[in-house]
Amino acid sequence: MKLHETSVLGYSRMAAPPDRQGRLYKKSERTSSYQRRWCELRGNLLFYWERQGDREPLGLILLEGCTVELQESATEPFTFEISYTQGPLRHRAYKMAAEDQASMEGWVRALSSASFKYLQALLTDLEGQYWASGALRATPLEEGAAQGSPLVSAVGLPDFEGLHRQFGEEMMKLRARWREGRAGGDQTAQGDLIDLE
Repeated sequence: MKLHETSVLGYSRMAAPPDRQGRLYKKSERTSSYQRRWCELRGNLLFYWERQGDREPLGLILLEGCTVELQESATEPFTFEISYTQGPLRHRAYKMAAEDQASMEGWVRALSSASFKYLQALLTDLEGQYWASGALRATPLEEGAAQGSPLVSAVGLPDFEGLHRQFGEEMMKLRARWREGRAGGDQTAQGDLIDLE
C-alpha cells in the first residue's frame, strides 16, 4: 500500500493532541529484541519514533483491518500483537509490549477501536439508539437523511438528494417570480435576473 509521504508526515506533526500516546516496546523484525519507542495513535495510524520529540517518525502501522490480541507469557509480560487476516498486509504482524498491565489494557482498547469499520459500526448503533429513544422528533428532512448515510444523519444534515430537491424547488420559485415580473414589464435597467434592492 502506498501512502503520500508528505501528507502522512504532516498528519504526524499535527498540533491537535493524539488519541493516545506513550511508550511501547516494538519487537524488531530482524532480531528477537524489543526496542523502546515513543508511540502516538492518530485516527487509524500508529506512529512510532525512537524518542519523544523526534521530528520524523521511524514508521507507522496502519490499523485498518487489523486485530489486536493479548500475547502474554511468563518471559514476555504485557505483550500484544497487531496482525492482519486479509488484504495486502495479510502475513504481517507487529509484536508490542507495554510497561505495565494498565498501560497494555489501555493501548489494546485504543488500538482495537481505531479502525474506520469499528467507528462506522459504533455510529450505526448509536444512531439506532437515538431514533429508538424517541427523545426528539425528527423532521421530514432528517427522516430522509436517516435513510441515507448514517454519518450525514448523525450530524443532522440532509442527504444530497434532499438538498438538491430543496434548492431546486427554491430556484424554480425564484425563476417563476422573475418571469412574471418580466412579462409584466417590471424589468431592471440591465435586465438582471436578481433584483438586489
